[in-house]
Formats: sequence, C-alpha cells, structure tokens
Amino acid sequence: MLHYKGELVELLLERYQNATARLRLPKAALPQPGQYLQAHSEHPDEILPVSLFAAGDAEAIRNSEDILLPVAGDLPAYWQPGLELHLRGPLGRGFELPQEIQRLALVALDAHPGRLLPLMAAALERGCAVSLFAEGDVAELPLDVEIRPLAALPEALRWADFLALDLPHQRQEDLPAILGLAPGDPLPAGEALVLALMPCGGSADCGVCAIETAKGAQLCCADGPVFPLQILLE
Repeated sequence: MLHYKGELVELLLERYQNATARLRLPKAALPQPGQYLQAHSEHPDEILPVSLFAAGDAEAIRNSEDILLPVAGDLPAYWQPGLELHLRGPLGRGFELPQEIQRLALVALDAHPGRLLPLMAAALERGCAVSLFAEGDVAELPLDVEIRPLAALPEALRWADFLALDLPHQRQEDLPAILGLAPGDPLPAGEALVLALMPCGGSADCGVCAIETAKGAQLCCADGPVFPLQILLE
C-alpha cells in the first residue's frame, strides 16, 4: 500500500462549490474517478482517517511534481489551510466507462455532484454527450453538459446508454423507485459509487461499510466503492 504526504491548501466553503477543499499531493497519489484516499493529520483528537474523493480536474504546479486537486469529504473542523496530511491510496474500485458508450447520464443523489465531476471530464474528452441529473445549486459546468432535475431521471433510462450514480448507501433500497423501474423492466447499464463510512479503508475488513448485493455482502471500501448497477438492483 502506497503512502504519501499532502497539504491542505484551501477550504471551499461556499454552498455552490462541488468540492470541500483543494489538496496538494504527488501525482502518483491521484485517485481515478470513484476511487478514494484515506487522509489523516497528527491532531491529538483525530481517531479515524477521512475518505477523500477527487471532485474536479487536477491542476499542474509549475516546477513541481505535485498537483492541486479539488476533493470532497467530511473534513474535521480543525483542519485548516497549511495542514500536512498523511495519505494512503488510491484505494478501491473506481468507475470504468465502456469504450463504446456515446450518451452518459450522471446522477447525483447526494447533496452535490462533486465526486462525479472527474468522470464527466473523462467522458467529454471522449466525445460523449453528458447530462447531469441533480438538485440544488451546482457550480459552473461545461456548456456541453445539460443539467436536469432528478424528477426527469426515468427519461434518462431511455436516452443514456450508461448511468453513473453517486448513491448514499441509505438510499440503496430506494434505487428501483428512484430510477422509475417496474418489476420485470430491463436493468440499465451503469455503475454506482455507494457512499458509506469507510473507517478502515480496506485494511481491516471491519464491516462498517458492508452492503447487500446480488453477490452477497460486499465492502464499499474494498469491493467498491463503485459497483455495477446490476448487482445493486437484482
């Protein structure tokens, strides 16, 4: 397992932001869309690491091997700019877009779509048409991306050839209704990032992040956090 040092460069507090903070880290530590980093500081009150997901494109730093990365995660209140962080990762299974897809629907069922933004950039670079289904304020996105309300999500199943979801684990049981699926309907192609507490980051099989799938109980930290939609819906 690879370990790195990073620096918390900036906190992003405005409510329209899709990221929590901006992090300086080595290029080798860059997580793929849907993967995560475990981060911790040396603060005496800190017990568990924080899971951080990329929430935008990495920026090069002139004359440096490091990069700046917007990240999403539940940061402790005592984390402030300039704080040195110990990083472990990248961890977990990320999104894997099939080469042949042409129309991608991104679905943010959490408060913001930040964890889906790196996938959006990858899809646009490949020439895919992209629609984002979300509620609430969304930071400025490329003009090529259509923003739709979640109420229009059932239409996405007829338009998109692949769905990518940001899914809080508490809403997994509601997924068929959210997608507008009736019993017997064909299952859509796609993947979901199942967001759960992952305190051990796959190092202890503690079971806190276990979810039920068609393959039995699986761990978000190690088997995911990105899972095929089929095993979440069957």
